Amino acid sequence: MVASAIFNNLSSMIIFIALARLLTPTQFGIVAFATIFIEFSRVLVVAGIPDALIQRKDWDNDVASSAFWTNIGISLGICLIIGVVAAPLSYFGYDETFALVLLALSFALVIEALTTVHTAKLRREFRYKAIASRNMAANILSGVIGVGLAATGWGVWALVLSRLLGALITSAILWRTSGWQPRFVFRWGHVRGLSAISSHLLGNQLIGQANSQVAGLIIGSVIGPAALAQFRVGTRILTLMSQLLITPLQAAAMSAFSRLEEAGKSIAPAYVRVTKSCSLLACPMFLGASAVAPDLVLLLFGPQWRDAGLVMAISGLVVGPSVIMYFFTPALASAGRSGLSFRHFFVALFVNFGVAIAAIPFGLIAIASGKTIESHLTLPYGLSLLRKGIGLRIGAILGAVGPAYIASLVMAAVLIALSLYTLQPLSPFYRLAVMVPLGGIIYFGILGIFARSYLVSNLEELRAILKPRRAASAENMGGS
Repeated sequence: MVASAIFNNLSSMIIFIALARLLTPTQFGIVAFATIFIEFSRVLVVAGIPDALIQRKDWDNDVASSAFWTNIGISLGICLIIGVVAAPLSYFGYDETFALVLLALSFALVIEALTTVHTAKLRREFRYKAIASRNMAANILSGVIGVGLAATGWGVWALVLSRLLGALITSAILWRTSGWQPRFVFRWGHVRGLSAISSHLLGNQLIGQANSQVAGLIIGSVIGPAALAQFRVGTRILTLMSQLLITPLQAAAMSAFSRLEEAGKSIAPAYVRVTKSCSLLACPMFLGASAVAPDLVLLLFGPQWRDAGLVMAISGLVVGPSVIMYFFTPALASAGRSGLSFRHFFVALFVNFGVAIAAIPFGLIAIASGKTIESHLTLPYGLSLLRKGIGLRIGAILGAVGPAYIASLVMAAVLIALSLYTLQPLSPFYRLAVMVPLGGIIYFGILGIFARSYLVSNLEELRAILKPRRAASAENMGGS
């Protein structure tokens, strides 16, 4: 999963940079605004019931088939609502192109619904290699076609067709590799049983998705698509880093924590260990990205995306609370305490919405700051829920993250000072060439001097992760 994330996200970033230079902020913004509504609807299709299938002790083909037809029905219902209600209202009340883009993207929901159960089966069996392979193939093919369409003047439709094509390729590969085919079986009893498990999970993800999209929704509605594009570009590199470092572990955490719970083992120590390992890399990467953001965005995307650099600088400051809460939902869901995570996301949504509304008069940068503010305000409440749900000791998790976070803050402060004063006469390229390696030296130097045991234990964790892979490779070689 890590290898797949590195490949997919680096290739996606190259494609994204190419598209940002070929398309205007307004064109980007129209698709980004439509995607907010599609991603929220997507949670209804790909979350809840598939996660409940992963948590079941045994796989039942009749239950899985009932889940499959349920997801198909949900996706078709969403498409119907968008086509009959949302798209016409948008056409006459907001923007004609936006309405057509929204309608076209809704078909991706039906395509994804065809494989949600297949993906759940692969995740349940830890067959992440198959998932990784299909993501890599779909990403490259759809990305290359998207860039080609953009270069030949297709505008927003280059982005739309690229996404639809990626969903089609993914579905075709999954149907061939999962080893499972749906039956013509549907029983309400099976659906009700899955819903009893999935309702909290689905509610959590709906609230979580709404929380993550509040800023974009307000920017797109009040300020406009061009400003939303600046916001999306500003957060894109941070999203890339999160997907490289965290998403693979999050995908496996649900399965791993669930097996721990079945074995009667405590989830809390595993939560601390995985958070500690993530913080070693996430803290310096996010805070370092904040320090170099203006130069990095200018160099990669061009001068028309200058505001995105400020958005990125502010958004990177969220890493402290975020790294602590990365595995919040999988841990509580595996412990059967999904209701606690629902409470947290609901409170976070309320705070985030209030902060964003209050920031509207101050413009794009103030609204972009809302998520950072909300994450710090709601962290104490989230920690109290983790203590209640899995017995996590607050001191243990703060101690797991603290050294990496403090060392990263010092590193970022030094880099900002150098950029503003000593390195100011240099071009953005040469400033980055100096600051990036220097940041790494400062960060690991601080840990090596003041938190050596912390650094060594984290490196041991990383080494342990690689051992099963080497052993498996040796076994395969011996068998062949």
